[in-house]
Amino acid sequence: MPYNMIIVEDSDLVVQKLTKLLQPLENIKIEGRASDGYTAVQLIKDLHPDYVILDISLKYGHGIKVLEEISGLKDKPYVIVLSNLNYQYYRDKCLKLGAMHFFDKAMEFEKVYDILSERTQNNIVAAKTE
Repeated sequence: MPYNMIIVEDSDLVVQKLTKLLQPLENIKIEGRASDGYTAVQLIKDLHPDYVILDISLKYGHGIKVLEEISGLKDKPYVIVLSNLNYQYYRDKCLKLGAMHFFDKAMEFEKVYDILSERTQNNIVAAKTE
């Protein structure tokens, strides 16, 4: 069963690294990419992805605003925040708003693969919260 994903990241280099990192996961399909908050919210509402990898520091918009905007959705995606803003305030705020994980880009980049590999190999459907 393929799982759909959206990457919300304004750095082309990070998107390339994520794509390469996740390539071995054959059951993950990257359906779209957004580099700003507005486009991210629209893609999430339109495509109903199972997973979203979200940066909170975007050129236009903010990942926290994206989390706020999608918090009321009936079928919320499983959100993994991947950011350089590794401060407790942001971690707590993102987790409170429904992100399932908050990883530091510099130190925990590969954890994204670990989480998705475990969840998709075990056919765990994305946590669609109420």
